Amino acid sequence: MTNLSQALLELNQEDFIWIIYSFIVLGALISNVLERDWVLKHQEKSYRSFHTINLTIFIISFLIYAYFVWLNYKHIKQTRSNITLKELFLNEANFVASCLFLIGGIIYIITELFSSSIETSPQELI
Repeated sequence: MTNLSQALLELNQEDFIWIIYSFIVLGALISNVLERDWVLKHQEKSYRSFHTINLTIFIISFLIYAYFVWLNYKHIKQTRSNITLKELFLNEANFVASCLFLIGGIIYIITELFSSSIETSPQELI
C-alpha cells in the first residue's frame, strides 16, 4: 500500500471515529441529565442508567485510544529508518500521548466499575 492510499485510509477511519465521538457527546449529555435526576430524586434507576452510559462511554473511548496507540506505534516502526530527528521526536511524542490517554481510559473504567456513590444520599452531596 502506498503512503498516499494509507494516509487516505487512516483519514477515513478517523472520520468514523469523529462520528463515534459525536455519539459519545450525546451519551454524556444524557448521562448528566440522569445523574442530575439521581442527585435530586435519588432514584436508583437513574443511577444505574447514568452509570451504565458512563461505563459504555469509557469503554468505547478506551478502544479508540487503543487504536491510536497501535496506529502511532505502526508509524514509528514504518518510518524509523528514513526520517528527520524532528519527525522522529513528533512520532514518539504522539505515541507517548496516546499511551497516556490509554492509561487515563483504564483509570476511568476502573473508577466507574468500583464507584459506590449510590449509597450516598443527595443530602450528603450538599
